[in-house]
Amino acid sequence: MIRKYLPLDVSEFPTMILENYVYIDKTEYIYNLFSRGGRFYFLSRPRRFGKSLLISTLKELFLGNKKLFENLWISTSDYKWEEHPVIHLDFSVIPHFTAEELRVSINKELTIIAQNYNTAIDETLPEETLKALVRELSKRNKVVILIDEYDKPILDHIKNLEESDRQREVLKSFYDSIKGLGLYLRAFFVTGVSRFSKTSLFSGLNNLNDISLDPETAQLLGYTQNEIEIDLAPYLEDFANERKVSTPELMLDLKKWYNGYRFSDKEVYVYNPFSVLYALDKKRFANYWYQSGTPTFLIHLIEKQYNSIEDINTLEFSQESLGNFSIDKIPLIPLLFQTGYLTISDYDQKTNKFKLDFPNFEVERSFTQFFVETLTQSSNGQLNRLSSQLIHALNTNDLTQFCSILTALFAHVPYTLIKKQEDYYHILFQFLLSLLSLESQSEILTNKGRIDLVLSTATHTYIFELKLNTSPEIALAQIKQRGYYERFLHQGKEVVLVGLAFTPKDKESQLKCIHETL
Repeated sequence: MIRKYLPLDVSEFPTMILENYVYIDKTEYIYNLFSRGGRFYFLSRPRRFGKSLLISTLKELFLGNKKLFENLWISTSDYKWEEHPVIHLDFSVIPHFTAEELRVSINKELTIIAQNYNTAIDETLPEETLKALVRELSKRNKVVILIDEYDKPILDHIKNLEESDRQREVLKSFYDSIKGLGLYLRAFFVTGVSRFSKTSLFSGLNNLNDISLDPETAQLLGYTQNEIEIDLAPYLEDFANERKVSTPELMLDLKKWYNGYRFSDKEVYVYNPFSVLYALDKKRFANYWYQSGTPTFLIHLIEKQYNSIEDINTLEFSQESLGNFSIDKIPLIPLLFQTGYLTISDYDQKTNKFKLDFPNFEVERSFTQFFVETLTQSSNGQLNRLSSQLIHALNTNDLTQFCSILTALFAHVPYTLIKKQEDYYHILFQFLLSLLSLESQSEILTNKGRIDLVLSTATHTYIFELKLNTSPEIALAQIKQRGYYERFLHQGKEVVLVGLAFTPKDKESQLKCIHETL
């Protein structure tokens, strides 16, 4: 039997089926969505999570191309293979440098679709073109509208709120036109990353069913453990042989690196498909999803809302707060959830609230590095070099060198980002040390106060106290006066007390450091 190819750069369903690529069969979930009378759906998922492949699959399904599905689950069901006209728009490839370009480009795409159906539509506004096209095509059968990455024009202009709002207005007018088309439609399916209010997609189409956090769709995108073990078995075996481990042992590492995404109140988890495919192809664990591109709008939001990162593990969110917000008031933590940097870690049935956390090692490591790079304005290479130097300094108990490297790193923080709050430096310092792959604990409560951070190597335990606009001697004195070190005295390691003091200036941030070994 000829081995199927890994779909590393393929998201077109016909290509995967006809050219011998692995296709993880999701048609049972699709059947369940559309066999119970449901028609209008919205699904939010992170980038590179299979949204485009899902849209492509739906397109072929509604076009009635039964032959493509003959070896899949849905071919054994009672699905009625009717042929429907399909209007498919992918906003990730529709030009939108300006709002006017977006308007013209949408109209051009709709005109091309009309021509493909040998239909002439003579309208200049996309909303009028869509209405005319749907009514004309419905003479053949009820129409299906599929929209991929509907929010791309908004997100791409998030740093320019005026332009972003102009893009939103174009989309609002376009989606408004769908309100009166229900009688002509068999299905309307929209994907995106975020659910923005005031686009009319959600405010106007009150029958649009948001299935993003439904248990029934928790496994619609992403790979389950069982799907990987069965459909990707030959590649798992190759990877395991390369690493000289058993397949079950390899799966444990694969789970640590790429599993952990949860999209409902049920404890159902999926793997990041993009990372899994690349890890199996290259037979190496790495940060594939992060390296494929980080949305630039996240940098802007992190710079403005860095302090919310500190509470990731303790905050609780309702389903509404995770999924719906306006362009000018985007909360960082829910956006990190929608973009895939955070996922559901717990659900409280009594309060109907969710908790969030990093889904896996790849994302936590990647985001930590991204966060520190953003706030220190350091390049990836610079940060990796400095991290290696910090690890060496701690492993050799060279605190003078450790403090010198820290001082150099914090000097990179541009004055436009310098914050005169202690939590800014505490968060940045905590994230920086988490990159060092050393055992660390932060915010440790004692009966006399709270230890800022403890870091352990094979031979030493370092206790850090961070202060703002004071001397490092005061920070060191607090560790000693409150006995923060007492619980670590009998662990067979030398205990080192470290006082750090940050002094933000108009154009730079100064760091002073003092240490003492007990």
